Amino acid sequence: MYRSHLENLLHEGEFVVTAEVTLPHGADAELLRERIRILKDHCDAINVTDNPRGIPCMSNIASAHFVVQEGAEPILQMTGRDRNRIAIQSDLYGAYALGIRNVLFVTGDHVLLGNQPHTKMVFDVDSTLALDLTQLLMEGFDLSGEELVGTPDFFTGATFNPYGGNIADLKERILNKQQAGASFFQTQAIYDIRPFEKLMNDIADEGLWVLAGVIPLRSSEMAQKMNDKVPGIQIPEKMISRLSIAEDGLNDEEKDLAAKQAGLAIAQETIEAIKRIKGVSGVHIMGIGWEESVPNLVRELGFSPRPRRE
Repeated sequence: MYRSHLENLLHEGEFVVTAEVTLPHGADAELLRERIRILKDHCDAINVTDNPRGIPCMSNIASAHFVVQEGAEPILQMTGRDRNRIAIQSDLYGAYALGIRNVLFVTGDHVLLGNQPHTKMVFDVDSTLALDLTQLLMEGFDLSGEELVGTPDFFTGATFNPYGGNIADLKERILNKQQAGASFFQTQAIYDIRPFEKLMNDIADEGLWVLAGVIPLRSSEMAQKMNDKVPGIQIPEKMISRLSIAEDGLNDEEKDLAAKQAGLAIAQETIEAIKRIKGVSGVHIMGIGWEESVPNLVRELGFSPRPRRE
């Protein structure tokens, strides 16, 4: 038996599906529970984000605990943007005590992308150093060498952006994270398959579990904004045109429905292409406020989550 349901499935060679829950911009616990319930029967684990785009949302650890309470498995995202190494250690102790077993370390979006751009960022440790630190905690000692009273045991992961540079540099960064303790990886959203496939061909034999990111598009406007403002996103013009054609000549309600249908079709086709790439272990679907897209997608793909083992 491994540390988490996600780890069990990956060791067994199953193609896994994870999804991301949108955390409330406030303290509405019931709203969060509703979003978790939409997702939990349609994926193997649920990502809980850590103030994405530098916008303050409900605490990631509190939110991950709600995922546990709803009978699902969380993947706790954690960034060094807002924490020093003392806070990271403290949060990891608390997360483990609350039943959280998967932790994914991310760099963290710059606060200039958010609604409070004058906030001071911390960045005491980056994601690779955070992985190193977590491995130390899992050996029973804190950063000062003092023995812990209760040792956490996480399934640890990291991220990479397939469009973030040349293949040699990307491979080096990925393998550095693997060496630091990353057992699984989730990627930035994939739209143009070719760069991702080339990278996977180069790293497929490195013993990595890679979950390819997918963001269903809701409109041509959303797609264009993502291209313009979200670092690491590359949406081909033909996909944006496809959304625009679907929207053309319709009233607002019809346009919304038609664009969402086109966006789901694009996402489904992308996932089918991803599944054929050597070395891919699953997909990570990020609805970004559109949790309902996940059940729609996984039904079309014929996916059924495997029951968790207690």
